[in-house]
Amino acid sequence: MADLRILVANDLYGPSSAAGVAAAGARALAARGHEVHFLATVQERSAAGSFVEPSGMTVHQVFTPAYDLRWRAWRSLWNPAALRALAAVLARVAPQVVHFHNLHIHLSYRALKVAHDRGAPVLLTVHDVMPFCFQKMFCFVSEDLRPGGPPIPFKASPWRCARCARLRWNPLRNAWIRRHVRRHVARLLAVSPEMRRALLENGFPDAEVLENGIAAPAASADGGGFRARHGLAGRKVVLYGGRLDQRKGAEHLLRAMAVVRQRVPQAALLVVGASHAGYEERMRELACELGLADSLAVTGWLDQEELAEAYAAADVVCTPSLIFESFGLINAEGMARGKPVVTSFFGGPQDVVEDGVSGFHVNPLCVDELAGRLAELLESDELRARMGEAARQRARERFSIERQAERTEALYRRTSAPCSGSTSPARTAPRSRCSPRARETARARRGPGEPTPTCRAK
Repeated sequence: MADLRILVANDLYGPSSAAGVAAAGARALAARGHEVHFLATVQERSAAGSFVEPSGMTVHQVFTPAYDLRWRAWRSLWNPAALRALAAVLARVAPQVVHFHNLHIHLSYRALKVAHDRGAPVLLTVHDVMPFCFQKMFCFVSEDLRPGGPPIPFKASPWRCARCARLRWNPLRNAWIRRHVRRHVARLLAVSPEMRRALLENGFPDAEVLENGIAAPAASADGGGFRARHGLAGRKVVLYGGRLDQRKGAEHLLRAMAVVRQRVPQAALLVVGASHAGYEERMRELACELGLADSLAVTGWLDQEELAEAYAAADVVCTPSLIFESFGLINAEGMARGKPVVTSFFGGPQDVVEDGVSGFHVNPLCVDELAGRLAELLESDELRARMGEAARQRARERFSIERQAERTEALYRRTSAPCSGSTSPARTAPRSRCSPRARETARARRGPGEPTPTCRAK
């Protein structure tokens, strides 16, 4: 018999990014004996419906019309189609806990209130800066920043956001989101200490840190076969994983590889993941300009089996992102496979990778610094092996999916316990139910030197 009845919700259902993290965590909870339901949106009516995965998790895909993402600053606050679908699933499932992940595209932040009003405690895991930034945060980036220096300020400036968002600017958006989180979320969760700090700096309640979990890697991945298929036999391979675009630091990494080649002639760059429109062509052109045409392998999107082979083929993993990263799943996945990681220290990756132990922190804008760390690892088999083993151990101890599921279950039990008091601890003050006329009367009756009377919270 199932212990808890849980509804996990995310904008989308799939293997990548926050959707993959949310679904993997939900499956791990199902494996622990809970009745788990997963709610996600689809933008084609024919794809809507419910089914049960082999894991035992029931997936509910609900239809919400597609829209122009230029309107996301408004639609992400209140999406009527998504709210109606959510209400129907809540009524059918009657969950004891509702756990939201990303909802800043389709589900909308109003979903927090809809779930809260059904009586179940609501948790929200924040995977990125979207609750307080209109897009990926990069306005703080500077060559002057250094690992180990003062903390980087992540406070979003309304003026900078307005200039960045332009016609997409919604001046009420961030306040609306903060209000809904404070009023309707029982536990706010962040995937790294740096993500927690960024939320605090932007006016959100203090979050608990619940780091992402990853499954144990398969031991049978064929790295040699992968190298042969992609022209990497005999090379020292640096793996770059994730979306291929400028803000992820791909160009800076390619320029760094040109410097690395001067010290390690057999160095090659393996790029794994989907590309922003036209960006792969730009990377190939730059590789030719830098004399790296024979040292760049781009695979595109890989399934899980092929991705495991790509990790096995790599000597070093590099994530040189120029934006705030909340966690950096590629880092943890590479570490779990015994690979040292050279990572940007902008955000959560510095919490995942221990500088000088399981890899190195760098400012990717400093190409020579990035190249130096990569070359240092590629030149020394002993250093790679030592850091790789430390990375494997850290991933096993900190980022296993089993550990995440155990901690998540404990959070659910603490949150849903009947003796735990209010299910909305993020709400810091009682809500006044007084009408405007009653408040005006109270002010009029105030005597000289007396404080303004306040209405009793209901």
